[in-house]
Formats: sequence, C-alpha cells, structure tokens
Amino acid sequence: MRRSSRAGKARRPRCVLDSGGLTALVGGSQRAREWLRWVIEHDGAICVPTPVLVESTSGDGARDAEVNRVLGVLERAARVLQAPDEATARRAGRLRYLARSDDGIDALVAAAAVGDGSPAVVLTSDPGDLERLLRHDRHISVRRV
Repeated sequence: MRRSSRAGKARRPRCVLDSGGLTALVGGSQRAREWLRWVIEHDGAICVPTPVLVESTSGDGARDAEVNRVLGVLERAARVLQAPDEATARRAGRLRYLARSDDGIDALVAAAAVGDGSPAVVLTSDPGDLERLLRHDRHISVRRV
C-alpha cells in the first residue's frame, strides 16, 4: 500500500540516532550537533528509538547521567524517544532479513528511519551495518559522527 503525500507540502526532515549517534552527542561531537541544528532549523524531527537505550545505558543512575541529561535536553524540544510499534518491528524484521543481519537493534533503528517515507539522516559511529540495512531506501542518508 502506497502512502500519498499532499501536493505542495514538503516533508519534514528527520534525524534518527543509534547508540553511536547518541554517544557522539554525549561526547560533544561537533558533527552530531551540526546535523541536529540543521534538522531543527528546517523544522525537522529528532528520533531516538527506545531500543537504543539497551546499548546506551547501564541502569546505574550515576553512569547514565550524561546520556539522561542529553535525552532530557532533546525531550524538552519535542518527544524524541520513540518505542517501535508492531509495524516498525515487522519492517525491522524485513530489513534485517534482506540485509542478512543478526543485529535487531540496528534493524529497529533502520526501520525508524524508513518511517513515513520522509527524508532522514541516521547518525551513527559505525555506518556499515546501517548502510546495508538501508541500501534500498534512497531517501535515507547514513552519516558517521
């Protein structure tokens, strides 16, 4: 089933962070901040799929303080943390199968990026796996940060 877009209405750009992208923000990566600034200036959306928290947090409040601080700053601007629904999980399964990948979290990040079909950039520290998962989706760009 194809989704139709409204004529004349530009789609909002999106920025999806995997654990490497979130860690880059926590570490003060200028490149990651520049991408987020661009997305915000173009009325875009920022997304951190909740499975990314598995790789980015430890459950120890002191250890997770910087990740929690960065997420708090992002959440003040808009709802950033997004749990995958069934459709996203099934899309992730399909992407993982086609890419012959065994990384479910990367597949969920890729599926979040595919989302509604609007342009997206995925920020990561390791673009190889995500590029394989997204090789058929030309509207998504994977960037190392």
